[in-house]
Amino acid sequence: MLQRLSLRARLSLLLGGVILAGLAFGVGLLILHAGARVSAEAEGATRLARDVVEATLPRLATSPDPQGALAELMEDAKRMRHVRVTLEGEAPSPGVGEKRAPEWFSALVFRAPAPTRFATPLGTIDIAASPADEIAEIWEEIIWLAIGGASVSAVVFALVSYAVSRALRPIGALSEGLQRLEMSDLSVRVPADGPPEFIVIGERVNALAATLARLDDENKQLLRRMVHVQDEERRAIARDLHDEIGPFLFTIRAGVGALARKTQSAGPERTAEDCAKIDAQIAALQNVNRRILGRLRPAALEEMGLADAIRTLARGWGETRAGVDIDLSLDGARGEIDETTALTAYRVAQEGLTNAFRHSGANHIAVRVTRHDDKLRVEVDDDGAGLPTSFAQPGLGLRGLSERVGALGGWLAIANRAEGGARLTAELRLGGRATGDMRG
Repeated sequence: MLQRLSLRARLSLLLGGVILAGLAFGVGLLILHAGARVSAEAEGATRLARDVVEATLPRLATSPDPQGALAELMEDAKRMRHVRVTLEGEAPSPGVGEKRAPEWFSALVFRAPAPTRFATPLGTIDIAASPADEIAEIWEEIIWLAIGGASVSAVVFALVSYAVSRALRPIGALSEGLQRLEMSDLSVRVPADGPPEFIVIGERVNALAATLARLDDENKQLLRRMVHVQDEERRAIARDLHDEIGPFLFTIRAGVGALARKTQSAGPERTAEDCAKIDAQIAALQNVNRRILGRLRPAALEEMGLADAIRTLARGWGETRAGVDIDLSLDGARGEIDETTALTAYRVAQEGLTNAFRHSGANHIAVRVTRHDDKLRVEVDDDGAGLPTSFAQPGLGLRGLSERVGALGGWLAIANRAEGGARLTAELRLGGRATGDMRG
C-alpha cells in the first residue's frame, strides 16, 4: 500500500507518526510517574492524619466533653487533603475542593490500601487514603499536555509539510520534463531550483536535453549531407556516362554503320582497319566502365585483398597519365583486415589519388599503408601545387570519407607538406567503432 503513496504522502505520514509517537510517549511518562506521585501524596496524608488522631485520642479520655472534642477532631480532619477520616457507620463526605478524574484513570494510577482504624469509646475512627484531587490534578495536566502538544504538533506538522511540499515541488517539474523528453520534445528545460540535489538533477536534465537537441541537429545535417553526397555521386555517374561512355557508343555505332557500308564496296584491308578502330573504342569503353564500377564497388578488393586492390587502382590511374610516377609501400595492407576497415582504407587511397591526379598537377605520388598494433595508417603524398591558402572546408568527398573513418574510431587529416605538395593521412582502428574527426 505504501508503494502507491507519493513521496509527499509518505513523508507526511512518517512525520505524523513521529509526532503522535512523541506525544504518546510524553503522556505515557506522566501516567507512569503518576502512580508513584499519588502513592507518595496519599501515604504522607495518611501518616499525618494518623498522627493527628493518635495525638487527639488521649485528650478524649480526659476531656469534660468527649463528644465535642471528637467533633472538633473530625472537623479538622475534613480539611486534610488526600485522606478521609470518618466514624464507623458515618457516610463519607467529599473532601474540601475535591475534583474527580475518570474512574478508569483513577484505578490505573492508584490502588487504595486498607483503611487504618482507631477504636475509641465513642466509636471506631477510619482513616482511608483518598487522593482523588491529586489524581484529578494529574489528569488535568495530561489533558492540557495533550491539548498543548497536539496544538504544537499541528503547527509543526503544517510548517514541515509546507516545507516538504516546497522542497519536493521540483520533482513534478523534473517528471514533466523527462516525460516531454520521452515524447521527443528536445526544447524542454526544467527549472533548476530547490535543494542542491534537485538543482544538480535539473541542470543535468537540461544538459541532456541540450545534448540530445545537438545530436538531433547533427543527425539531420548528416542526413542532408548524405542525400547531397548521393545526389553528387549520381550526377558524377551520369556525367561519366554522358561525357565518356556516350561518345564511345556513338563512335562505335557510327563505325559499325560505316563498316556495313564498306563491306559492300571496300576490300578486306579497309574492313579490318575499321574493325580495329571499333575494337579500340570498345576497349576504351571497358576501361571507363571498370573505373566507374571501381568507384562504386571495387571488385578487386574482394578478389585480391587490400594491397593488390590499391596496386590495381594505382595502375589504372597511371594508365591515364603516363608521366606521373606512383610509389607504393603496402606492407601494412597485407594480412587479415576486416572488410569494413579494408574498404575504408581503399577509399582513402582512392580519394588521395583522385585529388592528386585531378587537382595537384603532381609528378610523383606516394601511397603508404602501415600497421602498428591495432592501428592501420594510410598516407597519400604528392609533390604538386598543394592546398590553396583559401582551403578551409573540405569538399563533400573528404567530409563523407572523414565521417566514414570516424565511424571506425579513427581520424582523417589533409595538410600541405613542408617540402611541397599535400598529404592525406588516415588512421583507422582495426575492428573499431567510435566517433572520430576531420583534422586539417
